[in-house]
Amino acid sequence: MNGYNFTDRVRKVLQLAREEAARLHQEYVGTEHILLGIVREGEGIAVAALTNLSVDLEEVKETIETTVKRGASASVAGVDLPYTSRAKKVLELAMCEAREMGHGYVGTEHLLLGVLLEEKGIGAQVLSDAGVTPDAARAEVLRLLGEQFTYAPRAFAIEADQRFKTVTALVELHRVRFGTYPDSLDDLQFLGSRDRGMLTGLRYEKLPDGYALDIVTPTGAKPGISYPADFWRGLGVRRTNVDRSSAP
Repeated sequence: MNGYNFTDRVRKVLQLAREEAARLHQEYVGTEHILLGIVREGEGIAVAALTNLSVDLEEVKETIETTVKRGASASVAGVDLPYTSRAKKVLELAMCEAREMGHGYVGTEHLLLGVLLEEKGIGAQVLSDAGVTPDAARAEVLRLLGEQFTYAPRAFAIEADQRFKTVTALVELHRVRFGTYPDSLDDLQFLGSRDRGMLTGLRYEKLPDGYALDIVTPTGAKPGISYPADFWRGLGVRRTNVDRSSAP
């Protein structure tokens, strides 16, 4: 965790998350506290994205405070509270998002996406109840970043290539095992919880006769990846932004 370049704003958010945990008499920092830290910091791209997605930030705070049971005893001031496994996963996913976007830093926007992609934590549940999906949040983040977006196409293409091939294999394995393609990538049965970050940056849709699978790029352009005709033979991919000009 310490090896990645967190922005000063993210460091402030994480400090505020610890303060929120202490305020609620908790002995740990969970996904809900990270979300409270994002909201309380109030000026990052994450907050701008949530505001533009019509999220009532005060309602988010109130929902968390009514959902989380206040601890029995106050946390000791200055103690570095441990992160829960879900909170650690949020940080890992945030780093994955930053890497996907070709950013050499983790900003509040990546942290927000990490909260959403973790899925099972209180933070993700509160945002989901507010109508925020990972795809909608990512789209708004990309829009806000606009022309500030710079990424390394070659590095992006290498990682995207690996993800696309791996997920394609898992989708096809799902069909062989269960007789049908998954309704969503969340339904994949052969991916461990620690590997769920692999699904980041891919957009899947089940179709009547197969499925669509796209690589989401920071600029919205094609990913600059192509495969020979033999790669596509026998696969159920009916629509993709990967170059398949040589496909039959």
